[in-house]
Amino acid sequence: MQSKLEAFIDSYDYLTILVDKSIDSKNKEFSLVDKKNLTNLEIISHVEEHNFNKYLVKFLSSIELNKDYKIIDELGNTTPLNSGAIIREPEFEEKFYYDGPLGAEYSKLKTTFRIWSPVAKEIYIELNIKGKSERHDLTYIDRGLWEVTVKGDLDSIGYLYFVRVFDRFIKINDPYAISASANARMNYVIDPSKLYKMKYEKPEFSGNYTDAIIYEASIRDFTQDVNGKYNGTYLGMLDDEKSPIGESKGLNYIASLGVTHLQLLPVFDFGGVDDINKDKEYNWGYNPVEYFVPSGWYSVDPNDSYSRINELLQLIDECHRLGLRVVYDVVFNHVYKYELFAFDNLVPGYFYRLDPDGRLSNSSGCGNVIASERLMARRFIKDVLVYFTKTFKASGFRFDLMGLLDIDTLNESYDEIIKYEDKIMVYGEGWNMMNPLPDDKRAHMYNHKAMPNYAFFNDRFRDFVRGSQWNRNQGFALGVEKNNYDLNNLIMGSCIDYYKFDEPTRSINYVECHDNYTFYDYCKYHSGLDEKNIKNASRLAMELVLISEGIPFIHAGQEFFRTKMGVENSYNSKGKINKIDYARRDKAIINVETLRDLISIRKEYKLFRLSTNKEIENMVHPLDGITTGNSTGIFFEDSYNKIILYVKNDYKDSELFSTGYSLIFDGKRKCDIIKNAHVFKQPGIYIFRKEKNIWK
Repeated sequence: MQSKLEAFIDSYDYLTILVDKSIDSKNKEFSLVDKKNLTNLEIISHVEEHNFNKYLVKFLSSIELNKDYKIIDELGNTTPLNSGAIIREPEFEEKFYYDGPLGAEYSKLKTTFRIWSPVAKEIYIELNIKGKSERHDLTYIDRGLWEVTVKGDLDSIGYLYFVRVFDRFIKINDPYAISASANARMNYVIDPSKLYKMKYEKPEFSGNYTDAIIYEASIRDFTQDVNGKYNGTYLGMLDDEKSPIGESKGLNYIASLGVTHLQLLPVFDFGGVDDINKDKEYNWGYNPVEYFVPSGWYSVDPNDSYSRINELLQLIDECHRLGLRVVYDVVFNHVYKYELFAFDNLVPGYFYRLDPDGRLSNSSGCGNVIASERLMARRFIKDVLVYFTKTFKASGFRFDLMGLLDIDTLNESYDEIIKYEDKIMVYGEGWNMMNPLPDDKRAHMYNHKAMPNYAFFNDRFRDFVRGSQWNRNQGFALGVEKNNYDLNNLIMGSCIDYYKFDEPTRSINYVECHDNYTFYDYCKYHSGLDEKNIKNASRLAMELVLISEGIPFIHAGQEFFRTKMGVENSYNSKGKINKIDYARRDKAIINVETLRDLISIRKEYKLFRLSTNKEIENMVHPLDGITTGNSTGIFFEDSYNKIILYVKNDYKDSELFSTGYSLIFDGKRKCDIIKNAHVFKQPGIYIFRKEKNIWK
């Protein structure tokens, strides 16, 4: 309920005072009370709005945002003077941008705690020392920085902040903390020298995006069937148990496929789960709670100050040993619960975007949208990315709903992280989502030319091959006749039409990911195809992903017809819906081998990994003579090879003459067959090759 008198600092020119009409008078007067001093204020204007009057009062340059003031009217009514819309003024950014250290800076003799809030009136930190609370008040320094140094060795000591911006203290976590207890009830001070030391270097990678083959996986999904205490954890991914047919689980299985990059669903600390009772809830992890802290849900001992950090480091080290570079899925478009996150309690109204009516924007669908364009929000995003690049050896980042972020933040982030990993990959969901940010500043795929280092999930590729949610049962892989111009464009890197990507390095080619139906479920519940045809369609879709120009992206389990039992959005479904079914994998091992073989072929022939539109124009051409609405032929040529790719989606007999060419992929497996003609009866892709040194 609105009080009878309210006052806000809304700009560097005016204060805004709202007065209930029931206490308004004809000769209104206001004074500013600073401790015992009283200063009369000049009213500039007055308007009536609903049941209150709004007064604009001349701003006093002597007001400091971190000090307590009161406004008093001629009737003796008083109200605190609070920070208002001034936090969104350009002058505020200029005056209070701070680029020094934040968080807890540890040494054995002392720890310095730093936190940013230009508008807080008081901040203190509460240390949990041997079960007893110990309070230390922070001092305001400058440019919004508060700090305190506490003597002694505080290794593994828990702490929380208490911040007073308005009339009471609010308990918050440290947004820059790097360790936390189970369910983020408090943060920990840690000694960085005690962290796990990496043993293995990152695997070699050219840095060319089209040389990457990305495999998306959830730690929880891959480890639910692991025996013992490592079930559902970082360390569970290291399990070396073999299935009855001799296939590995976890990382060993993923590495055996030949993929180059493992994209992990969020591993920062997130909500919607219970770190202790791990089976109580399930969540993919798109609920940010502590950005710098690894998730406790995946930890063997989430209450230990080092366990989750060292376990993640050990997992990454093992990835590197097995030849996998690691991509982290990051979520900077929203936080889990804005009212509980530190941001809005430190600087109310600064870190989140508002709609024109002054309400929090809900463009993310999660109740809030981070205002990435504000300098300290931008700095926070860059700091998280740099921390994960340096500490957890990131080889890439996948950005959730990156169309809600601003272009400058993403470009500046890339400029920072490439200092520490010069072959970093950055990509994400480039959907153009309506939000208060002007369109020309949004980081969506139609603005890709303003973000030259970023790639985007190509939903046009997915919808053409699979069918869209609005036009189901219309995908090429399902047997539908299609426009060959569109099919050829997708195979040739989506550089001709659609988004008109300037390079194939911009296109993440995929037909399924953690979101929405698996390809198998999509077909089963919407296509009307029988089981045999569904599996053939799934195989063809996967083959198109692997053989098209651009960046191939495989969702975990796609290669063995993963099902989530018809659940389209399984972000919080039970574990049995989301888990990797290794028995299903073993039954579909022939399709797993298809994936392995195509990855091998892709790696062997640079023609399938071209990185520029100019290369594609010079080396890749459609073949008109073998093209119908259900098939296409593409010719590839470089200095060493001539390759013909034939794609068909129907069961009609197709005869191809191949004099001088060797068939190296027969729709399911690698091969080496030389004959003058072939008849293909099944949907799939077929690859022919001729070496130039045997030309006549």
